[in-house]
Amino acid sequence: MTNSRFISLLAIYSKVLKKALHSRLSQHLHTNRLLGTQQYGSRKRIPTEDAAFRLTCRVFKLINQKVHIGGIFNDLAKVFDCVHH
Repeated sequence: MTNSRFISLLAIYSKVLKKALHSRLSQHLHTNRLLGTQQYGSRKRIPTEDAAFRLTCRVFKLINQKVHIGGIFNDLAKVFDCVHH
């Protein structure tokens, strides 16, 4: 089976191409400021914990101002299990 080596090389090339594309796309989005300031998790050094901290601070600020607040939170963990493939 000499053809199986070609398929295994494709997997390596796809990983290298994916890393190169991710690096270039991230750099382009960062240098041209195309991502919003509230984009968390997909940018370097801006973890999703910052989003939770920002939300908590805002809620406490509004509570201290005696403002009525409400929130709707959705758990999207299994949303793709419901999609008909």
